[in-house]
Amino acid sequence: MPRFLAAGNLSRDVIKTSAGESIRLAGSSIYAGVVAAKLGFEAVLLACYGQESDLAEIPKELSLEGLVRRDKTASFELIYHGEDRELRLLSDSGLIYPSDVEKLGYYDVCLSSPIYNEIPLETLKEIRKRCFLLGLDPQGYIRKIDEYGKVRFSEFNGSDYFCLADVLSTSRPELPYIARGERNEEKALRLLWDMGPDIVLMTREGGSNHFSIFFDGKFFSLPAVPPSKIVDPGGAGDSSTAAFLAEYYMTGNPLWSALFASSVSSFIYEGFGAERVPSREEAIRRLDEFLLRNAPELREMMREFLWSPR
Repeated sequence: MPRFLAAGNLSRDVIKTSAGESIRLAGSSIYAGVVAAKLGFEAVLLACYGQESDLAEIPKELSLEGLVRRDKTASFELIYHGEDRELRLLSDSGLIYPSDVEKLGYYDVCLSSPIYNEIPLETLKEIRKRCFLLGLDPQGYIRKIDEYGKVRFSEFNGSDYFCLADVLSTSRPELPYIARGERNEEKALRLLWDMGPDIVLMTREGGSNHFSIFFDGKFFSLPAVPPSKIVDPGGAGDSSTAAFLAEYYMTGNPLWSALFASSVSSFIYEGFGAERVPSREEAIRRLDEFLLRNAPELREMMREFLWSPR
């Protein structure tokens, strides 16, 4: 069984949407790990989790061999307006150090997705040594806190980080903050690709109706599979990236993997947290139906993946 390392601190989040309010254990690594486990990987968490917190809260699908019990569990308040959100930091957690990584083994895939600056460059370098395929979502590096605890985005010059990644993943709202202010998707993704990653992916998170992907010097825009309903948008981007990495590791096809990730993320919108993570078969079935109705030529191009078992 291939191994997937999901790196990034856990957080106890207060979620406010039109459907109501909930408190749940979250964090990018939770979503990524559960998606990877559902897609057939052994999923391991690398995260700080406060000593006051109950291990029983963590999804049973996730291995805890990389869990660091120190400091306290981070906490955010998330207020959603449709797919847009306001984010406020209620409490911070600790850093993940290179020594926390050194005790771990080797992984086929790793997704490094900090929530608030907890994975410094030296730690990312250590992760790079221990995986075949490294994905990086720099969302946590652009987050800054104002005097009221509200999270604001700030430009991040991450070239030293991005060159370590095989796949760099971001979202439309965050894109200009890592691409030196560039807002044109194609130009921004090319700029990031020139920094060293093999693939740059822009997920649907933030209300986009498409995925954008740049590799081999070429830009592609792909339709996003819509959810049947929106209950909670949280975790859609994290799930997209994890699904892309898992499928790309198995198939080696970036375009197919982006379409597959789009389908996986559509399920995430339909429930709270990671409760609606689909199986690979469910995701492919929904994608097939969507392409049949909306993009038959693209469906024909992807027929070997749609109709052949892995």
